[in-house]
Amino acid sequence: MTIDYGNLKIIYHHPRQLKDDGKSGSEVRPYEMLQAFKRLGVEVFEVTGKLRDRRAKMRGLKSRLERGEVFDFVYCENLTIPYAMSELHRLPLNPLIDHRFLSFCSSRGIPVSLFNRDVHWRDSSYRQMLPWWGRMVTIPLYWFDWIWHIKYLDMLYLPSEAMAKTLPWIEKFKQVRYLPPGSKIFTAGPEIRSKSDLRVFYVGGIEPPYYDLAPLFLAVKRSKRRISLTICCREKEWNRVKSYYEPYLNQNITIVHRSGAALEPMYKESDLFAVVRSMGSYIDLSVPIKIYESIGFALPVLCTPGGETERIVREEQIGWVKSEENIAEFLDFLAGRPDLLLKRNNAIRQIQTRHTWEARAAQVCNEMVGTKANA
Repeated sequence: MTIDYGNLKIIYHHPRQLKDDGKSGSEVRPYEMLQAFKRLGVEVFEVTGKLRDRRAKMRGLKSRLERGEVFDFVYCENLTIPYAMSELHRLPLNPLIDHRFLSFCSSRGIPVSLFNRDVHWRDSSYRQMLPWWGRMVTIPLYWFDWIWHIKYLDMLYLPSEAMAKTLPWIEKFKQVRYLPPGSKIFTAGPEIRSKSDLRVFYVGGIEPPYYDLAPLFLAVKRSKRRISLTICCREKEWNRVKSYYEPYLNQNITIVHRSGAALEPMYKESDLFAVVRSMGSYIDLSVPIKIYESIGFALPVLCTPGGETERIVREEQIGWVKSEENIAEFLDFLAGRPDLLLKRNNAIRQIQTRHTWEARAAQVCNEMVGTKANA
């Protein structure tokens, strides 16, 4: 079935204000998905922002629906916290407003879809993240959201199939599909320099035990070739773990604190994107948005084994998977083989259009229009 996206009219729901300069995947994705729908030509009615703003938009939209206006579907992007805690004060004062609105849309025959981004609350590590009294509040609210989702969702989107195996009562949802992050395409990719120069870039978490970059630091420090490593992380996070990494630092390792558009020059100036994660935790189920950003820059990826990151790197053939003890040897090898980097760079360019934000939005349109047609 061929869909004219310009003829579609949808409702876009997100319980926070959207940011065009998000510092994390949970901020970047809602904004980029909204923009992707618009770039496809879809007419979008936004129900986003603070609670008072969403309430006003909900009232206006309900009046339009009661007058007979037709929308093709609802697409929601949730948070990593329960709906009831979406306000900055985090007090769960209005746990029902979003659910009642989405349930109302469903009762009007509008198919409702939602992207669920987090599974941390289902992992044992959540006990380390929050004290017991905090979990006494959040866990029941997560369950509250989940039960409501089962009631009104026509489509549940997850970042990966692996996450579906951890979330409860997944079989109760009408349909479950997978919608990983997307990326923009940047035509100017990395420039391979000399055989003795390899520029490695890492952006993300740096706190052990989940993000232990010591093997990467050590590999660069011990390298016999001229390998540079740029680490981009949050400044507060670096200050907490600086003493742990100080023994590995040398003149070839640079620590920076940037986000958003400020990351683009660092991607373009790099030869290799690194992902180093510990295995055996909830992050095995997550799909790093930075992996797809590296595809947008045609930047090959080096990752350690485990989880969705390894699966993506292998299936899409966008880089190499190496154990921590083999990182140093591989970096030295790769520094002398710029032809391998160029070959992988060219291969990534062939798959870029499959992984744009527009491709993700088009997938939602196709599947949700099909859901409405089969209702």
